[in-house]
Amino acid sequence: MNVAALTALVDRWRPETHTFHLRAGEMTPTLQDVSMILGLPIQGEPLCMNTASDGWRRQMEDLIGMAPPPPEDKKDRAPAGAAFSWIRLNFGQCPQGANRDTLRTYTHVYLWYMISRTLFPDSGGKLAHWCWLKALTVLEHRWSWGTAALAYLYRQLDEACRRTWSGGIGGYLLLLSVWSWDRLSVGRPRILNERPWPHHRNNLDREPTWAYLWDNVSEMTSDPKIMYMHYIKELDTLTAEQVNWEPYGTYYRIGAGMPDLNHKCTEEARFWHSPTTILSQSISQEQEASHRSAYQLKPRGKAPNRYTPDDYVNRGKKVVIQEDEAPPRRSYLRRMRNDEPLSSEEEEQEEQQQQEPRQRTKRMAVRKQPARRGRRG
Repeated sequence: MNVAALTALVDRWRPETHTFHLRAGEMTPTLQDVSMILGLPIQGEPLCMNTASDGWRRQMEDLIGMAPPPPEDKKDRAPAGAAFSWIRLNFGQCPQGANRDTLRTYTHVYLWYMISRTLFPDSGGKLAHWCWLKALTVLEHRWSWGTAALAYLYRQLDEACRRTWSGGIGGYLLLLSVWSWDRLSVGRPRILNERPWPHHRNNLDREPTWAYLWDNVSEMTSDPKIMYMHYIKELDTLTAEQVNWEPYGTYYRIGAGMPDLNHKCTEEARFWHSPTTILSQSISQEQEASHRSAYQLKPRGKAPNRYTPDDYVNRGKKVVIQEDEAPPRRSYLRRMRNDEPLSSEEEEQEEQQQQEPRQRTKRMAVRKQPARRGRRG
């Protein structure tokens, strides 16, 4: 993996929105990427359980027959899980002629080891947490592993972008790497000769996913610090036209760019087809707007409505007629213009109108005056 490119990308992650803030816009891995790259199931019950670690050694012994020994010093805090080296030492090889219960135990441990190394690794990369073994208690249970892997990656990105003194990031970084290679040209490796895939025609579940397109790529051999600064500048200048918004194909041709694609990649496409369509429509509108000249004014939408007295009649409102109005109040300027004398009532109203504003401004002026302070000494 390109460490410098991943670090430059993580620096633009915002935990408030769970998106990468780039010049081209906000981007993030979605369930569509989980299906196409990993082929994990999305449909199923959410992987929500109690993560309390009280008595985890006793529960692990009940499930797999043994547990890591406690630390010699009781003051040392041991994490709730087993090291990968301990799992390989004790469950590396299933004994010959094992019974059904032993095979089931080794299956539990193998799946626990596999998902802890791939889907849910921590920033240290040396420990298999106890909670994932607890989720594999019932193998026949259908969990939504795709949403769990994506949510775990979001959480690891939230923690990684806040770290200042210690580095490291967990989560399935293969998903993040292939996602960035498909869409962004920053840190994208060069694809080498394609390796032949051993097809199993009798078992279609063994067909490759979209990640197989990046199976054999070139490695970055330059100085990571220099390349990190270079990738930062490229991300700062990345425009929307340089982003591949639909790497898997259009709405009706998802996955058509790769022959022999695993059917698990598009099996649950109904969960992410609608957002893809909306995104493609918005992107096409933005691209059309970007080609519009800034010096040429074009009409947008319809012209404003012109209301007539008939509109008020149709809405059931009464049309104002001159006869229904009260006699208009003639102002002082109108009297001067028409040389018409005012009546006694109109003169009183005119004087009240002239006095009210003066009194209001006088009161406001008094309120705005600062309090006088006497001099000391």
